[in-house]
Amino acid sequence: MRAPLTSRLEAGARAARCGRASPEALATSLAEVPSAKRARIRANQERLRAERAARQRRTRLIRRGVIVLVILVALLALIYELTRPTAKPAKGLLANGCPNPNGSAPKRTHFGAYPKECLVAGDTYTATVDTTAGTFTFRLEPNLGPKSANAFYVLSLYHFYDGTTFFRVIPGFVIQGGSPTNTDTGSPGFAYADKNPPAGSYRFGTLAMANSGAPGTNGSQFFIVSGPAGEQLPPDYSVFGQVTSGLNVITTINDAGSAQNNGIPPKHTYRIVSIHWHIASS
Repeated sequence: MRAPLTSRLEAGARAARCGRASPEALATSLAEVPSAKRARIRANQERLRAERAARQRRTRLIRRGVIVLVILVALLALIYELTRPTAKPAKGLLANGCPNPNGSAPKRTHFGAYPKECLVAGDTYTATVDTTAGTFTFRLEPNLGPKSANAFYVLSLYHFYDGTTFFRVIPGFVIQGGSPTNTDTGSPGFAYADKNPPAGSYRFGTLAMANSGAPGTNGSQFFIVSGPAGEQLPPDYSVFGQVTSGLNVITTINDAGSAQNNGIPPKHTYRIVSIHWHIASS
């Protein structure tokens, strides 16, 4: 059992008389015990508060760093989207996949399917056709034969017709060309149907698509009406153009034709050298 405080003080006094500690030191020690404990508690609390504050500062710094990082990544992504190089179209092609009207597309002589629709509604298309007989021009008529007009336009931009001949020429009737093999069986690799013109649509210099006589057999072969007999054709051939100048060239080619073997071969063969387009936007 712990001794009463008086006994402890008396024991302390005896110890002081024996030289082990002074009464003043003992009294001071006894008085300081409670305050030292409070100080230690306060110090511990302050340490905990400091550690908590440090953790909070670190958390805030980390959170701010994450926010800054997210913003930075978003800005970099935006800059990349605004400045990244776009995929360049193939040589000679426009961004929409159509051949460039300036004639820079590479030559093609075979297509696996009907080509892309590349005519712009409302625009006026005029072709200059250089041949070994001279030069003539014609106006494209997509309102009469939209599929035929587009097919001729796209194929010509791929230089499909360059070097091909007017392999069938029947004087006073038609001059026919557009075959990649310069025969009446040549094909671009696809066939299609198009609307037929009203009766009486054929006149001297009219361009129309040839066909095999069956529906849906238009291809690349075309003819130009070169005389009165051609003007009497039934409206079974899709019209896509009309010669506007150089009709004398059509006459020159017509006059070199043959009445034998359905006009194949003509007495003199003329070729298409190149086709160039002038486009007037609406």
